[in-house]
Amino acid sequence: MWQFYVKHNHSVGLHSGEGAMTKSEYLGRREFMGIATGTTLAARAALAGSSETIAVSEPFNFAVIADPHCAEVPKTGLEVYGNGVEKFLRCFEKMKELPKEEQPDFALIAGDIHPEALAPHLDTITLPLHVVAGNHEGSNETRGLLRAMFPHDFGSGGAVRDYYAFTHKGIRFIASCDAGAGGDHIGHFSSELIAPHGQCDWLEKELQRPEPRKVLFAHIPPALDDVERNMYMGRNDSRWFLELVRETKPEMLFFGHLHHPTEEHQIGNTRCINVRSCCWNFQNAPVGFLLVRVGAERMEFREIITGTCADKA
Repeated sequence: MWQFYVKHNHSVGLHSGEGAMTKSEYLGRREFMGIATGTTLAARAALAGSSETIAVSEPFNFAVIADPHCAEVPKTGLEVYGNGVEKFLRCFEKMKELPKEEQPDFALIAGDIHPEALAPHLDTITLPLHVVAGNHEGSNETRGLLRAMFPHDFGSGGAVRDYYAFTHKGIRFIASCDAGAGGDHIGHFSSELIAPHGQCDWLEKELQRPEPRKVLFAHIPPALDDVERNMYMGRNDSRWFLELVRETKPEMLFFGHLHHPTEEHQIGNTRCINVRSCCWNFQNAPVGFLLVRVGAERMEFREIITGTCADKA
């Protein structure tokens, strides 16, 4: 049987109370499954610092995949795994090998998809997908194709929108768009390419909805240190977003974009995960995706590695 590679302690920084610390333990398969029954909650509550949650009646799993870059050619050191779309499809092959109780209900795709390269292969993916645009979907053509490929999420015609939300088994999932026009690597919630205008008002209302447990995902992460820099949300966008998160306390946030080994941070009571790419990462770090277990009172994740650079093997 194929085994999970659990990488909580592989170059992952865990920030508790927004002060850095290193997490030195693995989350084992038995513990991961124990989340569903609440058997590991007390032991991990202090470490996780999670927000107060309400139990769900039916535990389930979902996957989070970041930055597939489907149109990219094979990367040096990762040639054995093929090009971008082949590495993306490899994620779903790995999911099929999981035990029944660990099969995800759907996957969240956190941007930089390259829809033109994915389109010919989309029918081969049987798992439901929920996607957000990345900076690589920063033109009218690529954004339009992404919307057309996923009308269930983005709508169509005059009702098209680049941000949306859905409820699954009592959990509210919020898909936010912070990738604007022209491929800008700095995140913004307002851009002439993001339709319709008014996302900030919408996001405030979504995070104040009555569902007690919420998950938000987007492409570009906020800057936690109030410093303006490339590859993160702009300074004012970050300030507004962080204040909103601290006030409304969603349970988990997921972002991509950085192409770093997965990192976990704490924003008030909310866990914020920056997910490694499934296509390539800086410093030849392994590629992979997350499997998230939604338990009775809490969520946990496993990191599944789908490829390792030849010089890291």
